[in-house]
Amino acid sequence: MNINIYPNKQMKYLLLILATTGTALSFASIFNSASASELTVNVNSVVNNKTIAQARTCPKYAGGGRLSAQVETRNFLIHICDRQGKLFYTGISKRDGKGIYSLPTYTEEGTGYVAKNGQYEYIVTGASLDIFKNGKVVQSENVIRYISGYSN
Repeated sequence: MNINIYPNKQMKYLLLILATTGTALSFASIFNSASASELTVNVNSVVNNKTIAQARTCPKYAGGGRLSAQVETRNFLIHICDRQGKLFYTGISKRDGKGIYSLPTYTEEGTGYVAKNGQYEYIVTGASLDIFKNGKVVQSENVIRYISGYSN
C-alpha cells in the first residue's frame, strides 16, 4: 500500500516525514485512522534515508570522517569533521567554491567550534559564523541550517 491513498495532502506529508525520520509511527493514528502497518517504504523514503545517513559522514572534499556538525549560512557551507578524535573545519564559499580545507579545530565551552588560520579565526555556533582577523570581526553570518552529527 502506498501513502498516496490519503486524500489530505498535509496528512501525506506528515506520514512521509514520520516514515523517513524514524519517528514512532503510532503517532499517525492520532491524526488519521492509518496504522503503522499501512505505511510502507517507497522510493522517496529510501532516498531520504540515504540522505540522512550521508549527513552523518563528512564528504570526501572535507577530508571524510564522522560529522560533528554541518552548518550553512547565506554564503558558506561548513563541515566540522571528527577524524580519529581530532576535529577539522572545512568552510566552502557558495559563490565560487573556494575555501579552507581541514583546518584543525577545537570546541570552546560557551563559544562553539573554533578554528585558527594565521591571523584569522573562525567561530561557528548553532546561531552564527563569525570570522575574525587580528581579533576584529570582519564577517558575521547567521546560520540558516545546522545539522548535528555524531557526538563523542
